[in-house]
Amino acid sequence: MKIKFALILAAAAIASCAWAVDFEAARAFAQGCSAYTNRNYQEAVEFYTKAQSAGLFSQELFYDLGNAHYRCGNLGSAIASYRRAELLDPRDADCTANLLRAQSQTEDNIAKKEVPGALRSFFFLYFYLGLYEQAKLAAAFWAAGWIFLALFILKRNSGFGRFCKKLGVTFLVLFLLFFAFTACKYYFASHEGVVTSDTVRVHAGPDASYTEIFILHSGAEVKIKDREGGWTKISVSQSDEEARSGWLENDQIQSVL
Repeated sequence: MKIKFALILAAAAIASCAWAVDFEAARAFAQGCSAYTNRNYQEAVEFYTKAQSAGLFSQELFYDLGNAHYRCGNLGSAIASYRRAELLDPRDADCTANLLRAQSQTEDNIAKKEVPGALRSFFFLYFYLGLYEQAKLAAAFWAAGWIFLALFILKRNSGFGRFCKKLGVTFLVLFLLFFAFTACKYYFASHEGVVTSDTVRVHAGPDASYTEIFILHSGAEVKIKDREGGWTKISVSQSDEEARSGWLENDQIQSVL
């Protein structure tokens, strides 16, 4: 997981736009858009998935993939894709509306924890900016901080040098803030999952021989606690009930990140 997080930071620092991927990914995405326009939704899913496998990781891809899955009746996969799109651009009103519509059609009464308004206002930039945007800002502030500190070393006995020192320290503090934002957003997203199979039997242990303890349906959003072999341990809070945990097979769930 640490390696994946480092790769996201590196990609965000050097990517100028969502199309900074190879031609194969861009072509598959274009083919997916064409298939969706022609209402060949299953074909669109296949092309969009191919684009993702080829390295494309953009809000546009996941939003369109979510729409294609929704049209195919794949409620869980649609929600997982919308959640990824939301992670990269939380300001997209269309994505938010489609996500809420899909969530309203799920069978399980999953308790949703709302972020207090005061906390959302205080950490406005955390909720307003997407994962890549925060990572890019962290990288930019890191570079700017050390540039100005280097200028301070060269001009330390002048007013300009002291000014550069203040700017350098300020930028490094901002780097720490946005690095923390990026790390938190990555951590929470990587521990969130969406059930993608129609009906899932959750077991007490990482094997089908363990007792079945409850059932979930496509679109249920859960917390990922652990992985063992081909099984994933999840925790879920259903309305008016205490949080319950159990194990399901890896191919029955998708992590948001």
